[in-house]
Amino acid sequence: MTNIHGTARNQTLSSLGGKPFSIQGGKVIYIKVHKLMGDDLAEVSANGQRFLAKLETPMKAGERQWVEVKQTEKGISLKLIPSTLGDGNGMASKLIQHLSISGDEKEMTSLVKDLVKDKIPIDKEMLVFAGKHVTGKDAPLHSKIIVEMAKRNMPFTDRVFLSMKAGKKGDFISMLDTLSSRLRDAGGDGGTLQMIRRLQEPLRRNISENLVVKALTGLADSSQAYATRLGHFDVLKSLGFFPGETVMNQWKEGLTGMILDRVTSDGKGGLGSSEGLGSNPSQASGTGQESKKSAFSLVDKWMNILAGSQTRLEGTEEETPEAAARQLFGLAGKERLVEMNVSRLEQIWGKGVPSSNQEKIFQMLFNQTVSDLTEQFRGDELAKVLKKVIGDFGINYEAQVHKGYEIQGQTLKEHLIGLSQHHPASDIRQLADDIVLRMNHQVLHSQDPSPLLTIVQQFPMYLFGRNTDITLQWTGKEKEKGVIDGDYCRVLFYLNMKEMDETLIDMQVQHRVISLTVWNDHPAAEALSQPLIPDLKNALQQLDYQLSAVKVKKPDKHESLSEKILGDEFNQTFSGVDVKI
Repeated sequence: MTNIHGTARNQTLSSLGGKPFSIQGGKVIYIKVHKLMGDDLAEVSANGQRFLAKLETPMKAGERQWVEVKQTEKGISLKLIPSTLGDGNGMASKLIQHLSISGDEKEMTSLVKDLVKDKIPIDKEMLVFAGKHVTGKDAPLHSKIIVEMAKRNMPFTDRVFLSMKAGKKGDFISMLDTLSSRLRDAGGDGGTLQMIRRLQEPLRRNISENLVVKALTGLADSSQAYATRLGHFDVLKSLGFFPGETVMNQWKEGLTGMILDRVTSDGKGGLGSSEGLGSNPSQASGTGQESKKSAFSLVDKWMNILAGSQTRLEGTEEETPEAAARQLFGLAGKERLVEMNVSRLEQIWGKGVPSSNQEKIFQMLFNQTVSDLTEQFRGDELAKVLKKVIGDFGINYEAQVHKGYEIQGQTLKEHLIGLSQHHPASDIRQLADDIVLRMNHQVLHSQDPSPLLTIVQQFPMYLFGRNTDITLQWTGKEKEKGVIDGDYCRVLFYLNMKEMDETLIDMQVQHRVISLTVWNDHPAAEALSQPLIPDLKNALQQLDYQLSAVKVKKPDKHESLSEKILGDEFNQTFSGVDVKI
């Protein structure tokens, strides 16, 4: 399992807005007295943290009480807040009165009662902030958000509050579609529109690459008719893969020269970082003539395999013409240009009766590529697409900036922040900010000071016309800073599909043994899942994981699966190497 990195753990607490529990003057905390030391000094604990303090009112060892913290140069003293008879409402009213808080009495009493029930530290700043928001028809929702912020030790600022609330707003798919439509109507910000399109068409890069691979293998196949090979060659020129001046009978020399030019023009050694080097990146190391010579040798080998004149290549890569074409495509470094031209040619030639051999070949290659992806899309290909979508979405944009990464213009979140601050249209500014707040919501949910690390990832997924927001929640021991231990963890995967409706997959991993529970209300859910289990088991074995069981369950009719993924009912504790649910 590839390491899963959190967003929150990679940012400073100040950038997220979170802060650890602290003993501050003016706070009202629930303490337990552990030991009386003499001279009114006692060892007490609050929120799991022990400290020494002076008791202004005599208390007994083992006693638990609400107290107000007073801090002076002489140290910490604790003033007892006398409890009142009756239920939690009495204690809540007493605390509101003690801190001189005004606001909606009924709603504020209900809020403080919840805080008292959960033994959450209270201070005047928190309740003054709550008084501004816990009013009107949204008071119950706002009260719940305030309690959650307090539990997570978040600062009480409007920005953090709005980010926490944003999780209840709409979905990414509809918000992005609306923003895209409004930007087109406004006639500006092509950069943001391009980023949204990359998310809306996550397979565009796959289609472009596979189309070039098919065209290259067709061009190199000497068994094909000359007109067919010429059509493949012309398509590659139209895609910008070959320069316009390249002629058919010199395509090998042209491709080799193009790749070698990349080596000599790159001051850092060019191909050393290219994925296209496969198993022998060291062959393109060095500079000058040595680099050019080794690169020529590598390209020559792939060329020979592409043409079928060489059947063996050292290393672990496949030795088929298709694999060679894929390597050469990577070495050429024209992914973005080709992707752009595929979109352009699809609009020009994608439909209708072809008027030329070149157009006919393009239609054939494009349709075949899309068909192959639709039928065979799974496993590694899906993982690559998910990784690309998450990267383009840019949830952890601020964390990368904080670390000093150069990511200008590479994520949607960066573009959205720019829109929210500078776009002349107020509705576009607001919509862009709403999406940013919703992105921040999952980062705040990923912040957890406990030994367990919880990572929440929510992002839109557009695939084959079936568009949905996807939610992934990872929970497990923190193997190293910001990284979940893949041997012992739990993964919750939620999506809402047109045919299957709400689906929640609960994957639990212990000692690299995986058990799956699929929650879905569709009557055929279990029958549809059975044929997929053998392939899943084999794929997991290749990753050194063992599948122990797959269960299909129907959710409670009154329970929302989208709430369940972040709900308390899925909380867990880890003991040693075992997982207790």
